[in-house]
Amino acid sequence: MHRQCLYKCHNNNIPTFLELETHYDCLLQFCSSLVTLKQIHSSLTTRGFIKQSSHLGAKIIIQYSKYEHPDTARSLFDEIHNGPNSFLYNTMLRAYANGGHYSQTLELYLLMQRTRIRPNNYTFPFVLKACASQSLSPHGKLVHGDVIRAGFDSDMYVEAALVDMYAKCGLIDDGRQVFDRMSKRGLVCWTAMITAYEQAERAKDALILLEKMQQEGLLMDSVAAVSISSAVGQLGDAKMAKSVHGYVIRNAFLEDLCTGNAIIAMYAQCADVEKARLVFNCMEERDGISWNSMLSAYTQNGLASEALLLFDQMQDFGVKTNPVTALIMVSACAYLGSRQHGRRLHSLIIDLKIELDVMLWNAIIDMYAKCGDLDTAVEIFRNNNPSNRDVSSWNVLILGYGMHGFGKEALELFSQMQKESVEPNHITFTSILSACSHAGLINEGRKCFAEMTKFSVIPEAKHYACVVDMLGRAGLLYEAYDLIKTMPSRANDGVWGALLLACRIHGNNELGEIAAINLFQLEPEHSGYYVLMSNLYVASSKWQEVGKLRQDMKSRGLRKTAAFSVIEFRKEVHGFHTADQMNPYWREVYREVERLAIEMKMAGYVPDQSCVLHDVEEEDRAYSQLSQ
Repeated sequence: MHRQCLYKCHNNNIPTFLELETHYDCLLQFCSSLVTLKQIHSSLTTRGFIKQSSHLGAKIIIQYSKYEHPDTARSLFDEIHNGPNSFLYNTMLRAYANGGHYSQTLELYLLMQRTRIRPNNYTFPFVLKACASQSLSPHGKLVHGDVIRAGFDSDMYVEAALVDMYAKCGLIDDGRQVFDRMSKRGLVCWTAMITAYEQAERAKDALILLEKMQQEGLLMDSVAAVSISSAVGQLGDAKMAKSVHGYVIRNAFLEDLCTGNAIIAMYAQCADVEKARLVFNCMEERDGISWNSMLSAYTQNGLASEALLLFDQMQDFGVKTNPVTALIMVSACAYLGSRQHGRRLHSLIIDLKIELDVMLWNAIIDMYAKCGDLDTAVEIFRNNNPSNRDVSSWNVLILGYGMHGFGKEALELFSQMQKESVEPNHITFTSILSACSHAGLINEGRKCFAEMTKFSVIPEAKHYACVVDMLGRAGLLYEAYDLIKTMPSRANDGVWGALLLACRIHGNNELGEIAAINLFQLEPEHSGYYVLMSNLYVASSKWQEVGKLRQDMKSRGLRKTAAFSVIEFRKEVHGFHTADQMNPYWREVYREVERLAIEMKMAGYVPDQSCVLHDVEEEDRAYSQLSQ
């Protein structure tokens, strides 16, 4: 038909309307640029066909929305729609909803109602998507009423959209009621409910529902696999992750980019970075999300150096650095404390003109603070427009001051924050209490802790842990213990750990044993607490108790985690742990350590050797004695 039309036009014959419609339909199908689209639109308008064919009009509207020209699409819609044409309305609703223009979607739906054009089963999913994306539960409930009155409450796609709307509005139980009332549940509806649970971080409910779905003879598709992968990641279940991965491979779902990216994220949450990288390497096609998922996998599992290497590869492959990439890499530089890499990344962000939203601004301030460059962190904070700051902007700088012992500056910033009518939150108080602890500002810390309720912030375990740490550093152990006893809920390992550390420093066996008993109940597999208590006994020469603790560790299969440190030298970040022989210059390093140890002794430094041989494994002892 397309060729016939071209032939007739070439021979000055007049093609029929159907032939012309097919001709333009083909042109729109292969349209690859906005310029071409405008030429086709102009030709149709000139010939007068644009108002005669709602099919072609709808196609042009969709094409304009793809090129992110919703206003042009709407102008065309206003020009060509006449009479009760739900098809064109649905096309425009689709263009708005899929383009993220949710307010306009709802406005057009209201216009549709005012003009008495009856919505159908194609209308409601777009309108419900708009309600869901803006968490407009009152509007969503009204649309639900319209669905029932229109008789589409048993349509599978409309029901799935209702479940999604209620879930994204935080009314997941209402969504479950819709799901339970369904007379016939297809895979779409099951997947919608599973996804709703996953997005609400109710991973166990998602997996229970998956099991019920399978009992009814339905198998998950690639869309459901994405949600299940996320749910398994939330649980951190490595065994189940392998099972999901196996299912995905058997069903060839890894060919789908979204599924592959979800599997990478799942393994990352399960702390299995090797498997995540294996999936990444095996992907035939990767997009920006694939790279970001792998970068995030490294960063969130403490492998920031590997993230930097992968980021360099990403640039070599010509993959665009977007705001998400920038945020991940800024966090990696902050984790390493690498100012050199941080500055380079900050320059790249500026050169690429990446939009700096509040979250990225805050991450950059946090990075400079953690890299020890407080002057730059403060400069960025001060130069940023106050309207672009949120409470997190203040929090990261307060925390930065506290990390480096500038408690008074942290308190001044906390005071300025209140003067500018920024309401502190629970993170603010964690940061300011930590700052007071590191700077030894006991009275100021007590005052801040007492003022928390004034700002409607209920003290949590982490706040108590900061205060216990603050009092413990000052030797006020019994005051710290009394504070723990006043806690409204049971103290966690962070609180008792702070007390045990203070007891180790000040040699208080009585309270140390109380703290240790609670810690061993809360975290029986945490080797660090056993070592800490062992050191306390060693300092008191309680060798029998030391032996019991070591035997208990051995029976549980616990080993002390080797100490690890990093240093930036000549634009490279080097890591070291006790008895490390992996670095190519390890012999020179140990010779230098030995030389420094001699100088320290000559300067009058006397190392605390009371528990060095009880802190480490046999193979580390020779190296630990270098400084003796």
